[in-house]
Amino acid sequence: MQKILQQITFSKRLNLLFLSIFLFGAAISMNAVIFPTILNQNNVSAANIGIAFATDIFGGIIMSFFLHKLVKKIGMMKALALSSLGYAAATSLIYFYQNFFLWLTFAFFMGNCFFVYSITRQAWMNILLTSHRRAVALGIFSMIFSSGLALGPVIVKFSGAENYLSFLISSGITIISFLCLTSLKKSAYTKISEERIPLKEFFQKNPRCFLARFFLDFQSYLLLTFTVIFGKRIGLSYEQSGLLITVFMASAFFDVLIGFALKKISAYKMINIGFLGCIYCLLSIILYHQSYIILLITYFIFGIFIACIYVSVFKITNDDYEKHKLVAANSTFQLIGSSGSLCGSLIGGLLIDIFGIYGFPITLILSSVFYLTFLVTYEKK
Repeated sequence: MQKILQQITFSKRLNLLFLSIFLFGAAISMNAVIFPTILNQNNVSAANIGIAFATDIFGGIIMSFFLHKLVKKIGMMKALALSSLGYAAATSLIYFYQNFFLWLTFAFFMGNCFFVYSITRQAWMNILLTSHRRAVALGIFSMIFSSGLALGPVIVKFSGAENYLSFLISSGITIISFLCLTSLKKSAYTKISEERIPLKEFFQKNPRCFLARFFLDFQSYLLLTFTVIFGKRIGLSYEQSGLLITVFMASAFFDVLIGFALKKISAYKMINIGFLGCIYCLLSIILYHQSYIILLITYFIFGIFIACIYVSVFKITNDDYEKHKLVAANSTFQLIGSSGSLCGSLIGGLLIDIFGIYGFPITLILSSVFYLTFLVTYEKK
């Protein structure tokens, strides 16, 4: 028991980073409910909603090419301050829907801010961690972030998916998440490499990790983007649909166990277990989507299998690179995930318009099948 407590006890700096990540997770998941709601109310099609969220991701992809230089030039704290305030301001303004193209402009800007704010803190966290504690710490990080994501839709349940108050609450939580870090100004890491790690180099170094992250974000972002639309089309309210995201994220309490399990189980084997479990859960969604209770249970279990992939790929990446390269490595790593998210949003929206409600789980299943097909081919070679 004492050894376990030592593994999950961290410094003040890490605890404040965890708190910041938790709060921002709540803001993100609130937006995952309220943004599609506003678009749906303004008669935006599922395919165009996918484009709107893809534009957000595209903003992050563009920023990935400049993040390491930006952080090197202005420092971690200024980068965090500017990105968090920009994200909060855009959230409070995007409610006032004027036209689809203006929404895309806001989405692109928010994608830039999200990328800077998220990746800088993740890199900072991994810089502070020693390698022998990284698996457990990443499990805790995943649990805390997912707990924040689980909280967001619960807040929307009370504040209302169509209410401007929800947008203001999300903005306020984002600002508070930055204020948690202001006392750490003097401890910000300054030895940042200006060298960027190209996608090709990352893939050549570890193709399994590359594709696992791509399809992880393909599934996760597709689920966050279209769960509300999927729920509405099978007869649920916006708020009930949002709670599906909550139970998906509530499985985060297993993330710490996954972190401990990675001390004995290969991270690559854990990734394979995760993708196989995802297929099982998605088949259950197709067969039993008419039962809200079964949907809640399935989303919860699905979250556990996603966590198996999430914690494992982060551990592999942060073990592969030295500390001064972690901002660049995490930037490229997020670029891989953003590319997966972009494809998930566009393909998912298109298939939902073509196949109706079944397009949602079918797209998710295909992503797992593609990864496992690559794995079989890779293992043979």
